[in-house]
Amino acid sequence: MATVAGGNLPPQLTEYNPGLEPLRISNYFGLARKAGLAVAGDMAAEKALKAGRVHLLVLARDIAPHLAKELIFLAKKYKLPLLWWPDKDSLGLAVGKSRRGALAIIDQGFSTAILKLCEKE
Repeated sequence: MATVAGGNLPPQLTEYNPGLEPLRISNYFGLARKAGLAVAGDMAAEKALKAGRVHLLVLARDIAPHLAKELIFLAKKYKLPLLWWPDKDSLGLAVGKSRRGALAIIDQGFSTAILKLCEKE
C-alpha cells in the first residue's frame, strides 16, 4: 500500500514502507547488489539516477536532509517509486556494506518484486 510519510514531498512521488516484510525485502536488496543490479550509497545512487538507470530508490529515514532533498527531487523528475527504509545501519547490512543512506535498484524485475512485498500490508 502506498503511503505518504509527510513533509513537503511532491504529490506525484509514490512512497512505500517495508510493511510486514522487511527481512524478505532486505534479502532482495542483497541479491540485487550481488548481481550488479543495485548500487549502494548516496553518490552512487545519485549518479545512477542522473543516468536514468534506476527503477526504485530506497532511502534510509536517517539520511542527511540535504541528500534526501536532492535524491527525492531526482526521483520525482524520473517518476520513480520511493521506498523508505528504517535506518542506514540496516540498509548497509542488507547489501553487505557499511552504513548506507541510499540504494538504487537498477533492474525492473527486482523493483517489481520488492514493491509487491511492500503492498502486502
